[in-house]
Amino acid sequence: MIYRTFADVCRSFAFIGDIGYDAVRKTFGMVTRLRCVLFDFDMTLADSSYAITDSLNMIAESRGLRRVSRQEVLGVIGLPIAESWVALWGAFDESWLEEYRRMFVSKEYDGLRLFPGTKVVLESLRERGIMLGVASNRRNAMPALQATGIADLFDSVVGLQDVAMPKPSPDVLLRSMEFLGVDRAETWYVGDTCDDMRSAVAAGVRGIGVESGNFRKVDLLEVGAWRTIPSVADLPTLPEAGFPTFHVEG
Repeated sequence: MIYRTFADVCRSFAFIGDIGYDAVRKTFGMVTRLRCVLFDFDMTLADSSYAITDSLNMIAESRGLRRVSRQEVLGVIGLPIAESWVALWGAFDESWLEEYRRMFVSKEYDGLRLFPGTKVVLESLRERGIMLGVASNRRNAMPALQATGIADLFDSVVGLQDVAMPKPSPDVLLRSMEFLGVDRAETWYVGDTCDDMRSAVAAGVRGIGVESGNFRKVDLLEVGAWRTIPSVADLPTLPEAGFPTFHVEG
């Protein structure tokens, strides 16, 4: 029998269900090859804070709500939209969301900006044969990926329309791995929030916290981040990633 992946080896042992992949790896000294990197979108791949702040203040003006600051928005990015609006305004109304989607969401997409070096790193990962996915608390992250010109770099895009529960539930990660045919030992998840790291822990994957959002290194480590880096552009600095040495620009 030919074993293509660590998961294939694990499945050949009848007792794997009892002791788990990690225990088998330790017992047999196996090293698992990285096959898949999943990413959050907002404040991980792209700075969406200015665009979201502007769009929310348009709906605030239309509905007589108070204006919000970018710092306030940074504190709720990554939450499901209803939960984030309750945090900002103390209420949520479906009619606000309908108007937002109809009139302002396109303006939000126009204002999205990739963080420097992001596209170069994604392209390098793909060149090495690593599968890429987006696992987001956006209902549908595809329009945002298209707006930033990176949609074609991803093998899967999973959002709240595809799962029952938002992060910190592991649902978006588990659904992504199921679709891509990889297991947790072969997968990393890169995100900027504590809920991203909690989701990674719950899914049993290695969580890499990026400090490009509103969360500090100490906060990300405290909830279970395996590694932290300043931004996605710094993924090549992780020796476990196996990148050749190169300098990321722009």
